[in-house]
Amino acid sequence: MALSDADVKTALITMYIIGIICLGITFFLLDKVNGQFFTKFSTGLIAIVLIMGVILVNLFSLS
Repeated sequence: MALSDADVKTALITMYIIGIICLGITFFLLDKVNGQFFTKFSTGLIAIVLIMGVILVNLFSLS
């Protein structure tokens, strides 16, 4: 059971890091293409990254 918990934590951390990288790339591309950082798409990505952060904090505080 502990091994599967560690696997889930590793997967969540990996997904969170990938989300942050995608968010950074999106901000860079939006700045180059449109000249603005925030669009509906980037705001949605920010919301997803924040939700993942809350899940990670709760996951590690419960352990």
